[in-house]
Amino acid sequence: MDLDAAIAYYAPPVPVGADERPDFTSLPLREEGVHVMDMRGRFSEISLDVQGFALVPAPTRVRNFHDRAEVMRVYTGEADAILRGLTGCSATAPLNSPLVRVSALSGARPAGAAPTGDFVHADLADWSAEYLMRRNLPEAEASARLAGRFAIYNIWRTFSGPPQDMPLGLCDARTVAPADKQACSITLRTSTGQWQSWENLAYRYSPEHRWWWCSDMTREEAFVFRSYDSGGAEQVPHSAFANPLTAPDTTVKPRASIELRLFAFWDLPPGTYRPGLAGRTPEGRPPPSRGRPSRPGQDAGIRGCGG
Repeated sequence: MDLDAAIAYYAPPVPVGADERPDFTSLPLREEGVHVMDMRGRFSEISLDVQGFALVPAPTRVRNFHDRAEVMRVYTGEADAILRGLTGCSATAPLNSPLVRVSALSGARPAGAAPTGDFVHADLADWSAEYLMRRNLPEAEASARLAGRFAIYNIWRTFSGPPQDMPLGLCDARTVAPADKQACSITLRTSTGQWQSWENLAYRYSPEHRWWWCSDMTREEAFVFRSYDSGGAEQVPHSAFANPLTAPDTTVKPRASIELRLFAFWDLPPGTYRPGLAGRTPEGRPPPSRGRPSRPGQDAGIRGCGG
């Protein structure tokens, strides 16, 4: 069902200079009313190559997404298969460990779960893609991969069952203008306990933005959406939002979801570096980040930087 909802946008009280990088964890926000179209039953209108996102059938063998050991053992391989099947890429590498988010709108959030990302953002600015690849892959592999086409995708799945009190909204990347974007600084602690800094994007409101959601998602489906493409395709702005169809009902189970960002690589030129696992450690985790952040920051459980 299409619906009208309130989604929070970046709204600075005074103009921000082109070289300024506001702190992503404390942005001034303002809710705007938007129309959100339901892709359920309209999947032929949606394409990863056109809007920048897709909903795909994604059966999973994971029984408990709150069990980190099971997720690392099972889910990272499933995500790799989803991305290879959808994009035709020849290899993937994880950018981050899988992250569970739980809405607090309909109840308390379980320990260890991050909050939902409840304002419009993209997970990284363009220049951060190269930076994060060099942080997460061996130096020789990163240099070789940067010579060819690569992209970064977010694989997002809800596992709490329908309906979702805080569904994920996705904005058609074609409706975003350069003036809508604001580069921000962010520093998060990785799963290895180290701090990592980069730039991501917040967005100013535009009536040109076209929003989509999917009603009554199940744990056997997943969103795949673009966070970066070296071919120049736009990132997909996204945000969780309060579902007006469930808002009065306090008995609705809080939305729980898991997300994993993956690099996708296409065939390298002959003679370039070809690792066996595309930067993945034997346990399926990304290698530890190297280097020091520009400043301390907050834990990976901040609101934003995900859905």
